[in-house]
Amino acid sequence: MSTSPGPLLQALDGLWEQLRSEHPNLPPVRMAVVPTPPPSKHLQERWHRDGDVVTGLVISADTMREGADDVLEAVLHEAAHLLNWVRGKPDTSRRGTYHNRDFLAAAEEVGLEWPPGLVANPNGRGYEPPIGGKARSAYAAHLDALSTAIPQVLPHLTIPAATRVRTPNRLTLECGCSTPRKIQVARTTSELGPITCGVCKKDFSAP
Repeated sequence: MSTSPGPLLQALDGLWEQLRSEHPNLPPVRMAVVPTPPPSKHLQERWHRDGDVVTGLVISADTMREGADDVLEAVLHEAAHLLNWVRGKPDTSRRGTYHNRDFLAAAEEVGLEWPPGLVANPNGRGYEPPIGGKARSAYAAHLDALSTAIPQVLPHLTIPAATRVRTPNRLTLECGCSTPRKIQVARTTSELGPITCGVCKKDFSAP
């Protein structure tokens, strides 16, 4: 069994090549496979050009633990952000915390699907569509390759249990009180809509 990320990177490279063949605006990327948790924000500053190649696309061990579908969804999600970066379109608000309509458009372009009948909050906080059935079919061969590669690579990316501290994908939000109260919520929960403080009547937001 391989102890390097080589098999997984090969599977990811194959997936990216198909994406680029269908979306020519996507540049070549140099992906990184890491044991640390994924970032909770989507800042455009993470993208950098190294010649013709763009860096900044990271797949974490936490994402791999969820399986091939989640890895594919993560790659498509980042592809949508990268399309907007190439096009010069800011696609988040609150310093990368919330996705806007430009992100939704690019996400649907690469194969993510907004659930039918789901109404997004008017301020654009709710746009984070999941992978759809069409994308699963289109990338079925890459899902198989990822399913084979992940078990080979994941055990060697895991931080040892004695020292590993898992950082949950949660946001710390503050209200507008003179002494702000703080809450922690999942990012997906926050994106469903504003959470209002019953004292100051202001929405909780990222500090």
